[in-house]
Amino acid sequence: MKITYIAHSGFCVELEKHVLLFDYFTGELPSWDKEKTILVFASHKHQDHFSLRILELRKEYPHIHYFFGNDIKLKPDYLLRKKADPEALSDVTVMKAHEQTGYGGESQAVTVRTLKSTDEGVAFLVEAEGKTFYHAGDLNWWHWEGEPASWNRNMETGFRREIDSIAGERFDAAFVPLDPRLEAAYGLGMDYFLQKTSATHVFPMHMWEEYGYISKYKETQTGRQHAAQIVDISRRGEEFML
Repeated sequence: MKITYIAHSGFCVELEKHVLLFDYFTGELPSWDKEKTILVFASHKHQDHFSLRILELRKEYPHIHYFFGNDIKLKPDYLLRKKADPEALSDVTVMKAHEQTGYGGESQAVTVRTLKSTDEGVAFLVEAEGKTFYHAGDLNWWHWEGEPASWNRNMETGFRREIDSIAGERFDAAFVPLDPRLEAAYGLGMDYFLQKTSATHVFPMHMWEEYGYISKYKETQTGRQHAAQIVDISRRGEEFML
């Protein structure tokens, strides 16, 4: 299994028969075997998680399908105005929170589940080739200085509810926000995720390229306990053979 950090919250996971591409909006994509099934996930419509450029991959890869959070609403006339192919919609599955769907035949069965984001759209839980993956999108324990206490409590409650629903689950790789803009609260979501689930490899994301926050987090109490699981990322395009 090879995982490539593309940029921000964008990652791709290369398996024997499948490639999983999560929340791509910028950066250089690897080249993949055209015989593989390419599954593209976009958690929500924010411009740092979604770009219409992902639809252009259909021109290069014949076996491709898309899974979009249900706040991404694309119509043929809109795609035409944006010079995108409206036929791409036939390859899109739109998912709302707390849904499950499958893709592929018995020999290539993939299962996709969703959680409700505390911001927009969904988080994805994907099982493929016997491996399990979690991509949070913008599902995070958002705690902003300056927001009313009631707003921050609602964020906490919503986040805990979603993560509690997968408590005890195991993931081969998890992609989890570690956002420095939250200042002292930057690690709250990571803490809770690590305490409630089990992940062999945890990739911090949504760091706005402030990669020093990974080592900073590893110095916290929860970070020290889970340091062996947390992957150090230092640049765009970095590859990890796992």
